[in-house]
Amino acid sequence: MHKLYPYYTNDGSVGLFSPIDDDIYHSTYGALTEAYEKFILPADFKKYFENNNEIKILDICFGIGYNTKSFLNYFLENITEEKKHYNATIGTDNIFRVNLSRNHENSNSYNESLDTDNISTMNNKNSIRKHPKRKIFIDAIDTDKNLAYLSPFFVTGRTYIKNNKINFKQEKISKLLNKKNISNIKLKKEIPIILLKLLLENNREIIFDKDFINILKNRDYSQYFDKYMLNLFEFYENKGCFTTSRINLKGFLHNIYYRYLSSSYKSALRYLKNNEITLNLKVQDARKALSETNLQYNYIFLDAFSPPKCPCLWTLEFFKLLYNKLDSNGMILTYSSAANVRNTFLEAGFYIGKIYNETTNKNIGTVAVKNKSLIKHELSEYDLGLLKTKAGIIYRDENLSLTNEVIIENNVNNINKSDLISSSKYIKQYKRKNSGGEK
Repeated sequence: MHKLYPYYTNDGSVGLFSPIDDDIYHSTYGALTEAYEKFILPADFKKYFENNNEIKILDICFGIGYNTKSFLNYFLENITEEKKHYNATIGTDNIFRVNLSRNHENSNSYNESLDTDNISTMNNKNSIRKHPKRKIFIDAIDTDKNLAYLSPFFVTGRTYIKNNKINFKQEKISKLLNKKNISNIKLKKEIPIILLKLLLENNREIIFDKDFINILKNRDYSQYFDKYMLNLFEFYENKGCFTTSRINLKGFLHNIYYRYLSSSYKSALRYLKNNEITLNLKVQDARKALSETNLQYNYIFLDAFSPPKCPCLWTLEFFKLLYNKLDSNGMILTYSSAANVRNTFLEAGFYIGKIYNETTNKNIGTVAVKNKSLIKHELSEYDLGLLKTKAGIIYRDENLSLTNEVIIENNVNNINKSDLISSSKYIKQYKRKNSGGEK
């Protein structure tokens, strides 16, 4: 059975630990905060949408979806026009109609129609002016379907956090938990609803996935899941489990509540009606997935485990593949500031800059682009010098098929054979030469 290792990060959102990789999916200071600071704010989506109504995003290593959720949240709060004096209604005749077709002997025939068509705008004096629908296309890639399916259900914005009894032993994480993180970032209630509906559109097998459902109903994880979203999922389950022609009362009541009484549910449907949003989940090795598509993306979120843990997604060959998948004015964003990652971007043909947090005065990631004018914070002399050390030696995966272990072994051999200066020696020399210089 699939096992989770969750904990509350310091901004009240849930993070996960991977014992296999001995690494965390999310920073302990805040999973949601990290997504905003390293992927959303540096992208300057507001400026992008001033000249564009369509956007294609690639979310590599989707995990439990913080980068996608954060983008959708930012989009709804900052890009979509507020619907003042907006009124919506749902046809009252639909309340008694169960729009369901399912052959109980074949669960794959579940054909429940999602509810975005049930909303109609009131045609009255207060209706706002119409604007073209904005089209959002998101390709999400991950090798763990359970994590992707769970993405709409995790709690965010939890207060009074205590992780004294996390269900795994990891001292490095424990020491960093329970520290106060003052964050004004909150996910709108509509976001997990929208995400669940988007996932169900192309992955209806979620409703019948026993392994995933067992995780949702496991009491060990109950404190980390949003009860509203669990009830919403039960609503979809009920709509898919009619075994007789008699009306299922529980499903019927759920139907009434979510379609007619839940304001966040109705609001989520409005957002989906007024914007064309598509989420395509690929449960696959990112190298193979990208080799099989001809799409180009405006933004790529590269959020794989750290290079020493998952080098297959940080190789020169993979970055060359990303170069071909990026629009001429597109941008790749990653949390990694490693010298070999930056050097690999350069070798693959990108211009690179750093993601700089002005509040903390820290360098917190890297951007890679084809259009140099998009770089806001260029690398310093120190940064560029570090790329020429052994720390800058790149990972290789010629046929995009090697295991992580082989890639690491080959990289270690290349480092041992190299005549380049070590990073530690370079840093000492740089400090002597530029005492007090900027890093």
